[in-house]
Amino acid sequence: MRLQSAVFSLEDAVLGREDVEKVLSLLKMEGVWLYAVTAMERADAERALREAGAKDYFRGVLTEREALCPADSGQMFEKAMRRLRAEHRDTVVFTGRLAALRNARAAGFRAVAVRGAADEEEWNAMRAEADEVAENYAAFLA
Repeated sequence: MRLQSAVFSLEDAVLGREDVEKVLSLLKMEGVWLYAVTAMERADAERALREAGAKDYFRGVLTEREALCPADSGQMFEKAMRRLRAEHRDTVVFTGRLAALRNARAAGFRAVAVRGAADEEEWNAMRAEADEVAENYAAFLA
């Protein structure tokens, strides 16, 4: 089974992370298709991705307004996966929030807990429940 696609929670797994470009670059180089999901408005999300130098890594962005569901819901991850023409077994979700991690796993996705927005208690719970843990992306790549 090969990783075909990855869905990133934009606010907590991409934006504001100095170390994200290396993992995005490697995934893209390996032929993994990437999508971002967000609670932001489309124009704001696209601007933020451009400013972070990450826009060209993603095949698209799906917003709550467009999807008509919360950005951290299993339904949102499913909609992004379908846009990538992928299957659950070939898709991983990267998130920095416990609720999103739980929702992704409940929807049948593998999930990577990304250190970022979570406080210490939430981070400990995420580490216990995630399929993989990325304290930072450099360690994740090692």
